[in-house]
Parts: sequence; C-alpha cells; structure tokens
Amino acid sequence: MSRRFCCLFLLIVVCALAGLYALKPIHAADQEKKSVGKSPYVHAVVFHLKKDAPSNAAELMIKDSHELLAKIPSVRELRVGRPAEKDSADFVKKDYQVGLVIFFDDHAGLMEYIEHPLHKKYVERNIKNIDTDKLAVFDFMNQLK
Repeated sequence: MSRRFCCLFLLIVVCALAGLYALKPIHAADQEKKSVGKSPYVHAVVFHLKKDAPSNAAELMIKDSHELLAKIPSVRELRVGRPAEKDSADFVKKDYQVGLVIFFDDHAGLMEYIEHPLHKKYVERNIKNIDTDKLAVFDFMNQLK
C-alpha cells in the first residue's frame, strides 16, 4: 500500500511540474522568432502628427492600434509606440510621433487588413491628426537568408 501511494504521489508531482512548465511564459525573443518566421510579410508605418494635433493624439492612435487594428484576423503581430527614449546611435530618427509595425502571413493578409472595416475606422478616427505629406509606409518581406 505504501509503495503504491509513493508511486501515485510521484506521478502527481511529475504531472504538476509538467503542467507548470507548459504554462511558463515564452521568452520574448523566442516568441518574436516564431512569429516573424511564420509571418514574414511586414507593414511598417511612421506617423508624423500635424502641429495643431491635440496633445493626446499619439496616445489615442496607439490605443486605437491595439483596440482596432490588432483585432483584424489577418494581423499576426502588432507593435506600436512612440520613439524610444534612449538612442542606439546619434543618427537614429526621433522626429516622428508614432511607429507601427504589423506582421502578416502574406500580401493577401495585408490586403484583407487594408480593406477591413476596423482599419477604415482607425483611419477615419486618426487621419485628421496625421501629416499625410510626411507619412511613410514600408511593406517588405522578412528575408531570413
């Protein structure tokens, strides 16, 4: 009876540890490699705001990115934010207010995103504050080799 109890106890401990390991958060770098490798189509946008835009316009764009754009089914990963406070070099540009990078599986995913009602709502809400003359949009394929 005691041997059976020990074996059962050991099995419970092993299962519990395996469950905890499965719930362990994935390291950010590992997650990024998996996401980028599987979703190689990249859409990057650099936004400059108009001089008369409200002081909270950038924060509202960032919030809308998470609440609207991230919900579009073809979006695999979304990164958005203001310029980093610390530069990696003197030539790093900081003259913009919001940077946005979105990963898709392919060109069709990007086109689905562009035509999606949530993207159109994002544009409708924010276009009045964007300096469209300075708007920079880049689409490229992540090339691993």
